[in-house]
Amino acid sequence: MQDLQPTLYTRYIDDIFFLWTLGEESLIKLHSDINKFHPTIKLTKDYSRLSVSFLDMCVSINDGHLSTTLYRKPTVNLTMLHLSSFRPKCIKTAIPYEQALRIRRISSDEEERDGYLEVLKDALTRTGYDAQLIDRQFQRATARNRNDLLRRQTRAATNRVPFVVQYFPGAEKLHHLLRDLQHIINEDEHLTKTFPTPPLLAFKQLPNLKQIIVRSKLPSSQDHSIQPGHGGRCKTCQIVDIDTTITRGNISHLVHGRYSCDSANVVYLICCRQGCLEAWYIGETEQRPQQGMNGHRTTINRQEGSLPVGEHFSGPGHSASDLRVTILQGGLRDR
Repeated sequence: MQDLQPTLYTRYIDDIFFLWTLGEESLIKLHSDINKFHPTIKLTKDYSRLSVSFLDMCVSINDGHLSTTLYRKPTVNLTMLHLSSFRPKCIKTAIPYEQALRIRRISSDEEERDGYLEVLKDALTRTGYDAQLIDRQFQRATARNRNDLLRRQTRAATNRVPFVVQYFPGAEKLHHLLRDLQHIINEDEHLTKTFPTPPLLAFKQLPNLKQIIVRSKLPSSQDHSIQPGHGGRCKTCQIVDIDTTITRGNISHLVHGRYSCDSANVVYLICCRQGCLEAWYIGETEQRPQQGMNGHRTTINRQEGSLPVGEHFSGPGHSASDLRVTILQGGLRDR
């Protein structure tokens, strides 16, 4: 426990900002004590008597007063959403305004603020934004009172029902369509109570390229299964091995995916129910395993010893009932 406490303490996730007026020596000791609290949680410190950065803001002491300016890491690259990107127009036109509003809120010096706005305008121009649009949105932002921007804003509650759709070119016209058709709802007594105002148009975010090709989590064991695809009348279902872990000696293989005897374009493994280690046969078929196993059973029943599966399972003490089949991989697009 620490008896000494900071004058001001704020935190955003794992970034902490506080004011310390009790001397540098006690601050270093506090940092050392904090890092002894847990063996794997360590905090780095960045302190100064004049200025310190916190998130995207630099806080300085000038003539006994606190001032704030915009802070950017040396490696930062001002990359904005391109104007030609597949996003609603309202989002793209709001970017210059919101970015300028952020600078207006952070910069306490108007001269520095204007300098940051010029850098921002250059970055927006490079990404296709019209200069007139940028100037118009910048004027909206700088006209706001900074003291009001520094206060926590609370949005007024609304009872408008959201009308959510995936964005497509021309989707903004739905706003006018919903407004023009509101009179149909107003003519119904019950609908008027539920929808007293036109629905609020909202766009669902489309999956980007990263979300399409990258999994956000590791597959669990529940994502892998091999199940019979039919009832008890299917002979292949009776010999399907539902275990997703294949072990041979010290080597184990986990089957990835969900498969059944109805899965096409598969690589499969045939083992012997009696545990014969030499009887491991890996094959592939463009057909369903149900059809492929019918062919193997035919070679066994005909005692065709020229084929490996028929040679083993038609031998002494073996029969087609000793077959065990596991699907290793399915859904292959080509050979």
